[in-house]
Amino acid sequence: MLNAMSTEIETEEIVKMEDVSDLDPKSQAKLKPLIAQAYCRHRSWGVGQIVQKDDALGSFLIDFRTKKGHSMEFGYAAESLKHLPDDHLEARIMREPDAMRAMARDQVPELMKLAVESLGKEATVVRLEEAMVPHLFPAEGWKKFWEAAKRAMKKDLRYVIPGKRQDPIQYLESAPDKKAGGLEELQEAVGAKRVMEALEKLQKTRNAGELKSVAEEAFRLVDAAAQKIPRSQISQVAELALARAEFASSAGMPVTIGAVLQGILPAEPNRMAVVIEALPAGKMPRFAELACQQLGERWTELFFALLPRASGRLMDAITARFKKGNRLAELEGALDRLLRERQTHPDLIVWLCRNRVGELARLANPSLFLTALNVLEKEQLSESSRGSRLRDLLLEDKELIRDLLAPSSPEEVRDVTRSALASTAFEELDKRSLIGALVKLYPQVGSMVAGENRTTVVEAPIVSWESLEKRKSELEEITTKKIPANSKEIGVARSYGDLKENHEFKAAKEMQAVLMRRKAELESMIVSAQGTDFSGVKGDEVAIGTVVEYQSADGGEKKTVTILGAWDSDPEKGILSYQTAVAQALVRRKVGDTAELPSEKGPKTAVVIRSIRPFHS
Repeated sequence: MLNAMSTEIETEEIVKMEDVSDLDPKSQAKLKPLIAQAYCRHRSWGVGQIVQKDDALGSFLIDFRTKKGHSMEFGYAAESLKHLPDDHLEARIMREPDAMRAMARDQVPELMKLAVESLGKEATVVRLEEAMVPHLFPAEGWKKFWEAAKRAMKKDLRYVIPGKRQDPIQYLESAPDKKAGGLEELQEAVGAKRVMEALEKLQKTRNAGELKSVAEEAFRLVDAAAQKIPRSQISQVAELALARAEFASSAGMPVTIGAVLQGILPAEPNRMAVVIEALPAGKMPRFAELACQQLGERWTELFFALLPRASGRLMDAITARFKKGNRLAELEGALDRLLRERQTHPDLIVWLCRNRVGELARLANPSLFLTALNVLEKEQLSESSRGSRLRDLLLEDKELIRDLLAPSSPEEVRDVTRSALASTAFEELDKRSLIGALVKLYPQVGSMVAGENRTTVVEAPIVSWESLEKRKSELEEITTKKIPANSKEIGVARSYGDLKENHEFKAAKEMQAVLMRRKAELESMIVSAQGTDFSGVKGDEVAIGTVVEYQSADGGEKKTVTILGAWDSDPEKGILSYQTAVAQALVRRKVGDTAELPSEKGPKTAVVIRSIRPFHS
């Protein structure tokens, strides 16, 4: 009987081992190094160590940092696990964290060599940060470490540091020959990308005196390359201007764009902002600072134009610039206006939420939360995934809702709850989680969530027929002219070959993304808009389609504004969108009433309504 049982068990084990052998040879090869005590990495759970390999059950028992004792079948392990050699950066961080922290503190060059050799083609800035934070130092320590790491790598010519965060750092077997980075290579370079690479090599292989001696010829070659760039790819001119300025800095010379490049680049702040938005993210803040020199006192106009779609790094640079000029109040006012008018970008909202404590803390209010919901709903209409970071932040940052709604009145809390209930930006389970957080903080809105007094009013923006037609014309031009022209540029650039090194192709693809984003924005705006000619307005109170004359309460100069549709703002002509903060402060007031108008530069201004008349009388 015992022999029979034994035979049955052995047979069962043999069957299970035969199931494992059914895996294809490629999967078998992946499993081979995954033995007990070996290190591995999972795309979602990060680094782990194999505790046990059970051939009978066909599974591993793995201790991940955040998931101890996790069981994983061989087939799934072959698909999702990557073996890490014992000397791999992440394996060593898990095995000997104290020693690796000491290396990060005292032996930065050695740590970077280990990191780049371990990660190979994955050695991007983002991946390096993921590997080291928070295991070697907290998130707030990363920036300081990375600056030290870059300084160390720049001293070693074997490192090749790319301009983009998503491109990998390389470590060469031997340092490049100094002669290979000479002026001859710059003279032979064809195309903006090759010229920039040659300039970078020169800076790595020559001291300041040597750079200065060849600067005149180098600048001439940069100017010549810039003059060959099509106007449709003017962002490449900006990249050349930045490379020229950084070369001048390395040579100990005045940092300027240069007369020729300055003549090619736009002089108007708004047009310059469009050029900056087409640059790689890492170059945006550096070139924006350089462009300020060209624009002089109009630098604020440039930064205000960049605000609606500014990335986090660009916002850091913008804030630092305003702070340096003691003009943070102007920046705060501009941001407040953008939030009220819902003219923002997911990255800007994420930045504001993460910087909700500090110099711009006054912007951390219910309006920021409502704007976040509005922006996410707009993003749903595009093919972009830019809203995912903002969506994750709203759902995962447990303190965010509390911080944003802390200064709220009961009515503001109800408005926020109504908007959250009506939002289409979340899956049902995620929405329940968000609403649950609101109810936990403010139990009084529980009845709204349960169905009592639940009313949702979604108002279409009111616009003039003229502004609606203007948007339609812009959409038609983008659809019938700009997108087809861009498609041709992509085709021509693709014919140059080697897409990884094809700067023209990348620039054309970036412009394609800009055009498609604008097309989606316009389609969303046009579909939701409600056109009007503002006729039939009585003029007995301030409303959309009225001309209002008011005077400061202390008897100062009178001012006249016209309040029209959402897209009709023209402050220089005294025309305001009804969605602006000033218009909202005036709406529903009558002659003789007092209103408090917000100001970008300071406290609110008390004014008295002197007259009201219909726009079409």
